[in-house]
Amino acid sequence: MSHEAIPSEAEWWYPAGGATVDWLTWVNALPYCRDLGLVCTEIDPTSAIFRMERSTLTPNPNGAVNGGTVTAAADQIMGALTMRMSEPGLLPATGSLHIQFHSPARPPLTFRATGLGGGRRTKFVEVAVEDRDGNRCATSQGTMIAGGSGGPPLPSS
Repeated sequence: MSHEAIPSEAEWWYPAGGATVDWLTWVNALPYCRDLGLVCTEIDPTSAIFRMERSTLTPNPNGAVNGGTVTAAADQIMGALTMRMSEPGLLPATGSLHIQFHSPARPPLTFRATGLGGGRRTKFVEVAVEDRDGNRCATSQGTMIAGGSGGPPLPSS
């Protein structure tokens, strides 16, 4: 994707700028983050912290957040962190996603994302999920491809 394809600030899928406050504003306005009940409290070029106070979908009978919801949240967080880690204009796509569940994910949940390196386009990200007691209840690893989604059609300027 060309650097000339960066859209205006009006497009929700690109952040407005490079300052931390702009990244927080952008990530917390993402529709799917809102759908999942995710709130980003910190994001920098190599890490991010998100909270999920409760599941926005029906919880499991034991009160835990469903594993599919936890997985969707981890994937969304990996995409957001990959945007922060990547060159401007490279909208990421998930190349691979793996998750291990260690114990029930009883909310509120904390998601700690860490960039594990990679190259210009290939990024490796881990998301550790902590339950209400601060215990790790799931661990997710993903390979993200910056620019892999091709991006939505850009409006003409």
